[in-house]
Amino acid sequence: MSAINEVLPRRRNGKQRACEPCRKAKIACDHSLPICQRCKRKNISSKCHYHEAPMTKRAPHNNSVSTSPGPRVPVQQEPLSSPNISSPSPNAAAPSSFRNTLRRRSTCSPQTTASKPAGFFGPTAFSAVFSENRENFEDDFQVVNAAAVPNGSYYESIQPQTFLMLGGSGHPGSARVMLGVKVLRQLPDERTFSFLMNRYKESHYDCVLHKPSVLYCGTSLWKTFGKELVEPRQLGNLEKVSSLLCKNAEDALEEYDDYERYLASFSGTNMRWEIMGHLFSALTSTLLSLPERDHFFISQIGPRSNRKYFVLEMKDAAQACITLSNYMDLLNVPMVALLAKNMILSTVIHGDTSLIAWRQLGDLVSAATALGLHRDEEFDRPISVASESRRSIFGVIFKIDKSTSLLTGRPPALSYQYTRFKPCSAIPEEALMRGGRELEKAIAGLDSNGWNTDGIQHTSTLNRAFVLMAIILDQILEFSLGDPANFSQERCKELIDKTNQVYADFPSFVRLCKGDTTSPCISDQVLFSKLGIRLEYLEVNLLLERLASKAGITNGQAMIDSAREMLELTVLFWVQRDRFIERHSDFDWLLMCYGVPASGVLCVHLLNQMKQSSPEIEQPLRFRRSEIVQNLSLLVGFLEWVQPTAGNYQLCTRMKKIIKQILDKILNPPPVQSVTVITPVSNVSLDANDVAFDDNTFQSGSYENQLDDLDWLNSVDWSRGPWIDLSGLT
Repeated sequence: MSAINEVLPRRRNGKQRACEPCRKAKIACDHSLPICQRCKRKNISSKCHYHEAPMTKRAPHNNSVSTSPGPRVPVQQEPLSSPNISSPSPNAAAPSSFRNTLRRRSTCSPQTTASKPAGFFGPTAFSAVFSENRENFEDDFQVVNAAAVPNGSYYESIQPQTFLMLGGSGHPGSARVMLGVKVLRQLPDERTFSFLMNRYKESHYDCVLHKPSVLYCGTSLWKTFGKELVEPRQLGNLEKVSSLLCKNAEDALEEYDDYERYLASFSGTNMRWEIMGHLFSALTSTLLSLPERDHFFISQIGPRSNRKYFVLEMKDAAQACITLSNYMDLLNVPMVALLAKNMILSTVIHGDTSLIAWRQLGDLVSAATALGLHRDEEFDRPISVASESRRSIFGVIFKIDKSTSLLTGRPPALSYQYTRFKPCSAIPEEALMRGGRELEKAIAGLDSNGWNTDGIQHTSTLNRAFVLMAIILDQILEFSLGDPANFSQERCKELIDKTNQVYADFPSFVRLCKGDTTSPCISDQVLFSKLGIRLEYLEVNLLLERLASKAGITNGQAMIDSAREMLELTVLFWVQRDRFIERHSDFDWLLMCYGVPASGVLCVHLLNQMKQSSPEIEQPLRFRRSEIVQNLSLLVGFLEWVQPTAGNYQLCTRMKKIIKQILDKILNPPPVQSVTVITPVSNVSLDANDVAFDDNTFQSGSYENQLDDLDWLNSVDWSRGPWIDLSGLT
């Protein structure tokens, strides 16, 4: 067994496997690789090997695909371990067991995965409106979600997608060090690494990781370990670096108010596995921001020329860094930030409703509360890098928890009632890093509400806006997911006023204003942020108005208005998609969070309008039917545009089918049986180019129901000149 390609797998019960001589003798094995110490002492090294499935019989040797039972792997979860995985080098051949694993999984039908249930979806889920009105659909309404990347199709994971602890010491040859060697082998060469990090610096917005610190650590990595990481990488050099990182992970990370001391504590020779996870996460985010046919991937050699493979490889390395960091129950802010970033990347790759993402959210909240980020006891403490880092990362976690709860309709893991924190201050990162007078100047430049007055959208500015909206959302979810009987008219009005006031207090450079979508003075990144914050406000408002409408507190007009604007802004991302190329990986998430819920509200009301017995009945709600139908058609195109590599591809495909079905009902209603009385036309002289039509066509009472039927255009002879003679107007 090669120590280069092998990492000791675990049994199904989580315990480490013993070598065959120790297992048969029923004695303890020290699990050393490639040969355990007990076998060395007994001079039976040639017999020491670790069997993947020792209790199974050997399959007959033939050319058919092996049907021997293997480890059962959940549909949405990556395998717990991969005993064999090839090096990223294009010339390295994959081990036989790895090829057999891929061959065995490739025989599975993709339809089997897609038919699995997506789990529980509550009353606030993206599909809740459709589920509540399933009688309007011809086929059975069912929401399914399958991972956009079937496990094993392109890349075999080296670590589980859970927050597990890997035992063993940090000495060379141990399981921890050898896993670290595999992680270091995944690191791109220095040229590729520098290109991706420069792209990350210039164009990628990151609300979780501290970008200046990540960039500094990336440079420090190659300055400190450049000789050991030079290609081709040698096992001895990688073991040396891995052992050092494992040793550093055994020491607690102290927090410093001084940025230089704070940075030095986890860079250079103090590099830690959680910081390596930050670097791999930054690489993953940058790869996701590149188009699939970007020239960068064409220039790559081997399987990394496939964007999907490259992304999975970097994401899996970040997951392995989490396992390597989780040693001796040590937690720190960079570790929690890595868990948050890893969870976000999982939603992009596997889908926002996947079981992997849901389980990782639980790990994330558990780590944050264990570190005490939810209890900020030092409100009066001077602002520093350490204090703002804690507030910023917990604000992001709080926002993620509320968004996931709203999207799935499941209870949130955090409650504002049991936390004591305040959003981070809108202070530029540069001021926090430099400290001193520059930090004092930035603090003095904040207004009474804690916003910066320089007119720039800093990362802290956007984080603060999203957290403030999440706090209100937490209060609304209490009624939406709890007992709606406690939702009174007074409480409804209070929450509506509070929501509007919070958004009105946002500075003008954060709020979306009229004309921003067409203004050449606004950059693409600023516009994307403004649209995101506006949609966040509309999402909260729509949930509140839906709750009020169900309780009979309002007539639903405000709900229709919010849904109409949400739909309009959602399809705007697709209409102007050339401006947001680097955010295309977020488009399926935008559809699930904003487009689908808004379309559900509007579709239901369009169907209810069709069921009106008489067109003379006054419509209780006012909305532009033609505008909504046009935007719904654009939404169908948007849903169809989503690529199969997107995490929410299966959900988008299902929603597209449902909305198309509703549009067909609206645009092609069943014929209404009625008696038509033909009145002869008298005393009217018609020119050869004129066409007679009913004068009542454009009356207000029949406009909505008759003008939509454009069959009258078929009676016009378009070959005989203009319908109306306009020559007299010139």
